[in-house]
Amino acid sequence: MTVLSEERDMVQAVVKGLGFEVERFGDPARPALLLVQGLAQQLTDWPAPLIEALAAEHHVVVFDNRDSGLSAKFGPCRSDQPAPETPYTLFDMAEDAAGLIGVLCLGPVHLLGYSMGGRIAQIVAARHPGLVRSLLCLMSSGGQAGVQAAPHISEALGAARPAELLRSPDIGLFTRQAALFEGNAVVTPEAELRARITAAVARSYCPLGSARQIRAIAAAGDRSALLRGIAAPTLFIHGSADPVVPVEAARAGTALIPGARIHVVDGLGHNLSATTAKAVLPPLLDFLDSN
Repeated sequence: MTVLSEERDMVQAVVKGLGFEVERFGDPARPALLLVQGLAQQLTDWPAPLIEALAAEHHVVVFDNRDSGLSAKFGPCRSDQPAPETPYTLFDMAEDAAGLIGVLCLGPVHLLGYSMGGRIAQIVAARHPGLVRSLLCLMSSGGQAGVQAAPHISEALGAARPAELLRSPDIGLFTRQAALFEGNAVVTPEAELRARITAAVARSYCPLGSARQIRAIAAAGDRSALLRGIAAPTLFIHGSADPVVPVEAARAGTALIPGARIHVVDGLGHNLSATTAKAVLPPLLDFLDSN
């Protein structure tokens, strides 16, 4: 592993010439658990209660995906120029995660992916079965392309002001948008959403990087055939009230992966926060204990 800088348990690891910001928790002698973030999310967005609970029994490793946080960027973060064509797909992002398992000497790992990260984790499990002990897909779809969010989500995101947001972030707007991702029973307080978003923007603000990740999702296409080849024990954890990725999309993934199971949390939406983490931890920890 090439280490560019180190502070506490944070390092910059290099995979195929790309720098990735990494943070580690827990005893390195314990089984490794690699967490893969979702669209536009940073490693600091993992809720502290989730990390603490997982690190009690595992060596937990989190990282910034390419084009997020402090990891490598594939173009400008803000620009008035037209965005270039898709420079990569989810398959490239999966190779990033697989590469980190190697350079950090982690494998085989328990692999947990949230939202887009779940799709990335599925590709890793299918293409690199020797690196994955078990697979956890949190608030994530299966292999189908073109999963549609609820209409009010698409309308709200489409009504944002992209030109203005390229110049500077709008914490109030981002907080209102995030609130739309909530379920109808397990709900993150607005103050918690605002605090998390404020901290994330202060650490890194790369709206064009998020746009490139969106194109990477679309460019990956249908992955159903790939999922049928996953051999690792697999669990989907999903909310019944997820307005971004319908629970049916998770059930479809469960049906594709041999032996996979799904745990549905009643009233949970799509936000992973300190509040909602409490609802997903019991099935998550039970699954890890059994594997």
